[in-house]
Amino acid sequence: MSKSSWSLSDESMDLRSYIEDLTQGCDTFRILVCGKAGVGKSSLVSEVFDFELENDEDARVSHFKPGEHDINQEITSSRNKSLILHDSRGLESGSTESLETIRAFLESRRGVPLSEQVHVIWYCVQIPVAGERPFEAGDQAFFQDLLGKNNVPLIVVFTKFDKLQFRQRQLARQKYIDAGMPKAEALERAKSASLKMAEEEFKRTCVNVLDSDFVSKSWTGYCKVSIKDTESVAELIKLTKSTLSGPDSQHLNMLWATAQKNDLDLKVKTSLKAGQNLYLVGLAATAIPLRGIRRVTTLTILRLIHKDVVKIWNFTDPDEILSGANFRNFLRQLFLEPLVSPDLNHPRSSQRHSDQRGLGPLTGMATNPAHAAGSAVQGAVQILDEVALSTPATARILMAYIADLTLGMESLFWLIKPRPSKVITRADVERAYKTYFSSQTMQYVHSEIRDYIGDEELWKAFQRNQAAEKVRKIVEKNRFNPTAIFQQQQLQHA
Repeated sequence: MSKSSWSLSDESMDLRSYIEDLTQGCDTFRILVCGKAGVGKSSLVSEVFDFELENDEDARVSHFKPGEHDINQEITSSRNKSLILHDSRGLESGSTESLETIRAFLESRRGVPLSEQVHVIWYCVQIPVAGERPFEAGDQAFFQDLLGKNNVPLIVVFTKFDKLQFRQRQLARQKYIDAGMPKAEALERAKSASLKMAEEEFKRTCVNVLDSDFVSKSWTGYCKVSIKDTESVAELIKLTKSTLSGPDSQHLNMLWATAQKNDLDLKVKTSLKAGQNLYLVGLAATAIPLRGIRRVTTLTILRLIHKDVVKIWNFTDPDEILSGANFRNFLRQLFLEPLVSPDLNHPRSSQRHSDQRGLGPLTGMATNPAHAAGSAVQGAVQILDEVALSTPATARILMAYIADLTLGMESLFWLIKPRPSKVITRADVERAYKTYFSSQTMQYVHSEIRDYIGDEELWKAFQRNQAAEKVRKIVEKNRFNPTAIFQQQQLQHA
């Protein structure tokens, strides 16, 4: 079979990826963010989704006159195409007109297709620090109006907990100084005591009020956040996920995992789940005793796995580097070649550190992408030819591709995390995957996969759940955070 014929077959196979099948009809998550100006909505949205409500040149919003706002306006951004956001600023005064606008908006989103529904509401309230009331009459009216009518998860997000903690530290420090304690010692004691004091004050001023009869029980859950506290942001993401129940829960959970860009663990877990659902499809296809069909199908399955994992990580990738054929072919050469042979001393494996030729194609893509794709695909097909009817070898390839692609994405996540701009470049992708490729972590991953499935263990290859669980354990055991390596490289470069 010629190269042109199998390439055409690979691209024309009538197979949808797991995510494409799951999210038919609705491929973006829709959220309504409520709260007064200044409560920290923009910072929170930027931290979780990587775009801002205001002053974002990429955000596509209508051009309103100053002071105007339309809650029906969809706010989207090229920095995160998996999210549609609606912003309500209508509770400033708690006026009847403002509340009616929000009520009418939510009513208009009921009984419509899933893609048009609001999937969750974040109601943002700033934590009081100096005796203010967290909820005013307008807030109470809002919750009362939704009671018994709203079927959308509503999370009360108490913002700026760090300011409350700072306030409690000041109060404690002054209290210790007034009691005769030296200033330096008073400051240290205040620092250690401030978190517990802030937690108690938060419960008294916010949680107790929320649980009281003053606020109607139309909310689903609550949490406190501080943008400087990554754990609190992660808790909000987890809480949001936990509220996505009902007949569309699997669909919505996938959309949420993709839209959020902060919870690394959720990205990894969802990537492995997507890979699991294509694993058995890939093995079944490779069992067909026709070399040409088998070869094409394997490439197709790898392409679908790749498409899903890239979709889940949702990097800001305007040049579509991660989804391109060049990058897919580069990964096949880089990671799958050593997995073909169960021999740990396979010459292609032993030359990993001395011969890094596999990294060349990605570097050359910018200048000659057509040549890079051609040579890489030929290499991938040659590898698959060597294991034409060996299902255990195919199982190793599928397991390794899922693990390597996911851990390489984790490497890329840590590389760009410190940057204000999260737009990735070809150099970023090469650096992230080269770092993982050269690490002991990759050696451990491949070694454990070989140990799990030998050439004689056909039965293990077809046990999807067991194989998926094994991949999960291997990835969790070998999570890859190369931050220290990246910092050292930065110092050397400087």
